Amino acid sequence: MKQRALRRTSIVLVEPQDDINIGTAVRAAKNFGITSVRLVRPATADPHIIGVSAPKATDLIENLEHFDDVDAALSDCVFTLGLTARVRSANWRVLEPRSAAREIVKISPEGRVAILFGREDSGLPNEVLDRCHAVVTVPTNPDYSSLNLGQAVLLMLWELFREATEVEKDSAALPQVELDSEFPPAPMEAMERVFTQAEEALESVEFFKTDSHDHIMRSIRSVLLRARLDTREMAIWLGIFKEVVAFLERTGR
Repeated sequence: MKQRALRRTSIVLVEPQDDINIGTAVRAAKNFGITSVRLVRPATADPHIIGVSAPKATDLIENLEHFDDVDAALSDCVFTLGLTARVRSANWRVLEPRSAAREIVKISPEGRVAILFGREDSGLPNEVLDRCHAVVTVPTNPDYSSLNLGQAVLLMLWELFREATEVEKDSAALPQVELDSEFPPAPMEAMERVFTQAEEALESVEFFKTDSHDHIMRSIRSVLLRARLDTREMAIWLGIFKEVVAFLERTGR
């Protein structure tokens, strides 16, 4: 049953610049039983060049999924993780690859999971990490911490494969996410509607005191994504934020 996590996990490469790097990511996916690789605005994505570093992975190359933006690539996902080399100031939940793999295996029965990797020269920007339930960092030598794209994908997928296939692992198990709701988890497409409506409601009540309120919305995103809302809870929050705006419109305030 755990191996279902491999079939329900999508690798999402955001703006990859080098087709050889796409190929190494595809090869890693093939190595570890991942069948869904999604590309968001790749520079070229020439199948022949990708195939140079992903021999005998024609099936994955032929089925690469292309998207114009990150939201479209994540719309059907109920859990999203973003790989980053840098620990940043935003209030994101931070995991290392092994604990991230355990959560993927635990959550994947509820729907599709996405693991996001950024472009080679700059990684994932904050606005993409804002769309992640947690970020994953790989502990490395602080004097040389940056992994290339293929390395990062390979390392993360090995940990997922290890967990999903129950390869022998440490006895020190980390806490796992418990899913006890009778409703399915809210997909990212629905959560984005909640965030958009929340921002509109807060603007309506003049909650924001400056023109730039990205940091506040980032905190709101972080709180709600960490809560892992189910579809019923998501609908309640969406209704609350909609009603705030509707009430102000009805009362002329």
